[in-house]
Amino acid sequence: MAKSKPTRFSWKRYLSFNLKLMLIAMAFITFFKAEYTWFVGTVLAIFLSFTPAILKKDFNVDLPIIFDFAITISIFLHVIGGYLHFYYLIVFYDHITHFLSSATISLLGVTLLYILTYHFKIIKLPAIGFGILTVFFTISMGVFWEFMEWGTDIMLGTSLQWGLQDTMMDLLFDTLAGTIVGATATLRLRAGDFIVHKSVLEIGDVHNSIGYKRLEEMKAADKSIVRNILKSFKDPELINTMMEHMVSESKYLSKAQKDLWHKCKDCSDPKES
Repeated sequence: MAKSKPTRFSWKRYLSFNLKLMLIAMAFITFFKAEYTWFVGTVLAIFLSFTPAILKKDFNVDLPIIFDFAITISIFLHVIGGYLHFYYLIVFYDHITHFLSSATISLLGVTLLYILTYHFKIIKLPAIGFGILTVFFTISMGVFWEFMEWGTDIMLGTSLQWGLQDTMMDLLFDTLAGTIVGATATLRLRAGDFIVHKSVLEIGDVHNSIGYKRLEEMKAADKSIVRNILKSFKDPELINTMMEHMVSESKYLSKAQKDLWHKCKDCSDPKES
């Protein structure tokens, strides 16, 4: 009987697992301390950190462990930094989290391009194209994030942006992260690493996955509901009932108008009465 190969130790998997445990612990702490805003934010962060596992289990899309690690550490540093005020207490903490988050976004951008180019063959893209588009994609996401911070400050009176210098430094670190990931992707594609070793991701039978079938069932159920609603509106009895309710509950019709409606509602053509 052949012995199974021992699982290799991965520091990325180990650290990602422990960061998830810390986020779960933080969710319990914020809940029992009645800090419900942070509790909801932490629960959302936990869900996002499990995205790679959900994709693998439900959709047969197996992302490499670097994605799980990058997503988890980016979310963890953002949540813990906000909760413990590290953004104010630690110099460059904001720029470090921007760099890591942008690197994660860059990896997701490279993966999307890889899927469209080598799996679905929707686009044709040279290796240098991966690098250029990754940088542009990361910068655009960074700009979008700054607009979100600016809009939040205006609407909620927060102080997420500390001035032009801070905003430009954030964008600089976003660009740096995108450039590093884009250049690495270009070099590895030219060397054939992504294609030969299939180290970017492995996509199984998505159409027969649990998640895909569940989405199809939800779409079918939604279509059935819409179809039944549209069909019901063709029922004269339903229309009459709706009109009855609208007239009875209306605050803008006088009592005389309501009495006239009740008197004429059984007529086939109210205009003739």
